[in-house]
Amino acid sequence: MSIAANQPLQSDRARSWPGRALAWWLGELRATGDDLRRWLAISRRGAVTIEAGERYWILRQRQRPVGQIDWQAGDAETCRQALRERIAALRSARSIIVEIPPERVLSKTVSFPAAARARLDRIVEFEIARHFPFPAERVFFRHRVLSEAGGAGGAIAVEIVVVPRDVVAAICVELAACGWRPSGVAALSGGNADPLFLPTATFAPGARTASPARVVLLIGVALLGAAAAISWPLAQRQHLAAIEREIAALKPAAEAALRGREQHERAAERIAAVTRLRAVRPPLVAVLDRLSRDVPNDSWLLSLSVSGREIVLDGLSPSAATIALALERSRNFSGVVFRSPITRDAATGLEHFQLGATLAEARP
Repeated sequence: MSIAANQPLQSDRARSWPGRALAWWLGELRATGDDLRRWLAISRRGAVTIEAGERYWILRQRQRPVGQIDWQAGDAETCRQALRERIAALRSARSIIVEIPPERVLSKTVSFPAAARARLDRIVEFEIARHFPFPAERVFFRHRVLSEAGGAGGAIAVEIVVVPRDVVAAICVELAACGWRPSGVAALSGGNADPLFLPTATFAPGARTASPARVVLLIGVALLGAAAAISWPLAQRQHLAAIEREIAALKPAAEAALRGREQHERAAERIAAVTRLRAVRPPLVAVLDRLSRDVPNDSWLLSLSVSGREIVLDGLSPSAATIALALERSRNFSGVVFRSPITRDAATGLEHFQLGATLAEARP
C-alpha cells in the first residue's frame, strides 16, 4: 500500500468535516488518476523502462534489455544523444517508465501499533527524519504494509521507501533535455518487492510524453472521481475521531519504545561501523607480519602499497617466480599477478619484480 501523495499535513481539527470530506475526495481522485495513467503507460505495447542507476541507464522493453547508457563514458551531451538514438531506434516506443534502482533508494522496515494503520499516510511523514538522514521535505517517500499481527494489541510491519528529490529531479532533467517526460517514476527497494510509484509532481514539466491517451484518461478520471464522491460515507467522521483517540492513547508508549530502540540501534551501528572499517582494510602491522612469514629470507621489499584489501609489492629476489609461488601457496593471499615485466638489477644481479595480490580476511 502506498500513500496518495507527499503533501504537507493539515490538522483535521482545523477543518470542518465537509472540508475533510472534500480533501479526501480530491486525494482519492488524484491517486486513482495517477494509477490509471501509470497502468495505461505500462500496459502499452511500446512502453520503454529505464533503470536509472548512478552511472548506467539500462533500457528495457517488455523486460528485454535494448540498450545501455554509460554517463561516465563521455560528456553529458554525447550521452543524451546516445539516449535519443536508442529510444528513436525503438519505433514503437510510446511511453517512458523510470525505475530508480535500490542503490539510489533508502528503505527501512518500522513497526507500528495495529491501530495506526488507518492513519499511516500521516504518521509516516513524521517518521522520515527519525529513521533517515533527510527531512521529509527533501525526499519523496512511499510505504507499504508488509505484515501484521492478529489481536487488538498486535503490531504491523511497514516498509518505508525514500528517494532524495535531487536524484529524481536530475533524472527528469536529463530526460527533458532529450525531449521526453516520464509516464511514471518508480522506486525499487530491493529483492522481489514490487516497485513503488512516486507522485506525478516528481516529473519534470515542459517535456513531452510519448503518445498520451488523454481522452481515455479524462473519461477514466471522471468515472473514478464520481465513484469516489459516491463512496464517501457519512460515518467517516466518527471513525476518524475514534482512530485519533486510539493514537493519542498509544502515542506516549510508542514514543518511549522508539527512543529506546533508537538508542540500541545507534550503539549497534557504531559497533558495526568499526567492524566494517577493520574488515575493509587490515592494520599495516598485520600485513607486514603476513609478508614476513611468507616471503623468503633472501628477498627484499623496496616498496609496499595497500589499498583496501589490494596490495602491490615491489622488490628484489634471486627468483621472482619463487616469490609468486610462495604467496600463491599462502592462505593469507590470493589473486597473485605480476604487475610489470621482470627485470634484472645491474648492481645486485637480483630480479626486480612488482606483484599484485589480494589479502585474505583475517581468521579469528
